[in-house]
Amino acid sequence: MNGERQFVDQLAAVDGRLPPRTEQSVAPTAKYKAYLNEVQTALAAQPRRRVRRRYEFELGLLQRARFIELNGVVHHYQDVGPHDGEPLLLVHGWDCSSFWWHHIVDPLAMAGYRVISYDLKGHGFSDNDPLQNYSVEAFSADLHALASALGLEQQHIAAFSLGAFIALHYAHTIPEQVRSLAFFNFGLLRHNRLTSTLVPPMLDTIFNRVLRPLERRNLWIIPFVYARLVLAKNTPLLNDIRLGTLSVRCCAPEAVRISARQLARREVLSGVACQMAKLHQPTLLVAGQNDPVMQPAAGRALINLSRNGIYLEIPHCGHLILFELPEQVVQILRLYLRGIEHEERR
Repeated sequence: MNGERQFVDQLAAVDGRLPPRTEQSVAPTAKYKAYLNEVQTALAAQPRRRVRRRYEFELGLLQRARFIELNGVVHHYQDVGPHDGEPLLLVHGWDCSSFWWHHIVDPLAMAGYRVISYDLKGHGFSDNDPLQNYSVEAFSADLHALASALGLEQQHIAAFSLGAFIALHYAHTIPEQVRSLAFFNFGLLRHNRLTSTLVPPMLDTIFNRVLRPLERRNLWIIPFVYARLVLAKNTPLLNDIRLGTLSVRCCAPEAVRISARQLARREVLSGVACQMAKLHQPTLLVAGQNDPVMQPAAGRALINLSRNGIYLEIPHCGHLILFELPEQVVQILRLYLRGIEHEERR
């Protein structure tokens, strides 16, 4: 509970340093307005103290929301920290949202970075794509559009899981925009015809036909048990459990289905190795020792292709490092970014 109170206090401290809204801001999405109303209604009912603090915590996150149209789709993003700070873009994972980074944003903003997190289209509070283009290339183009719209000449990028596919493609396509990369729970996956055939429909069933209906019935404990037993080695905070299940609710079923098929394509998987081999930017890859999705061996195989790569393996950590060990993630990013600045000054 002290951690929840501390985070609410941090929100107030950092929100005073938010950059001004831009002329490109647009109206909030329907998904955002619906959830904001849900939280405000719950608070108006004067719930018991613990529940009230959870909703106050979520309201603090919601009040930071900004919206911008990128390539024809309205995206939710947050822009925290000094406007003249070095930009750090955060890219979330598959069936996640920008809120997965909430532990990371404030410490790095208070360290002087301009921290920008956003929801991929079809995820979180961003609108769904009417054209249903949920490919790595399309997500990468949206990332470029966001950086351009915010006037970012160069930026550091930290990415988790699916986000790493996107950030790597972006850095390969427009290398002059990227100062450094930090990947969490990412690796080199070999194409396998049988796996590529079976896994996408299996994921569609698990997330769209099982977990999502359970969340809508407020049976969040079942998705939590699945994540804890299958994906994680450490138990996340209650607030993080709720934010994780919220991202399951908000993600478009088509985004889950189509992006899973896209990631299973031979050209996408083989392209990762080629893109990594051509990078010249400093690149950090952080693997969880017990990650069942992106196993450490896959991370080592990928970073070995990098010209300027660092590999770090975290003991007793599964696939959900942003919720499992957020303090370690903050420390890793601080040291890594500080090291890059030191090298650039030499």
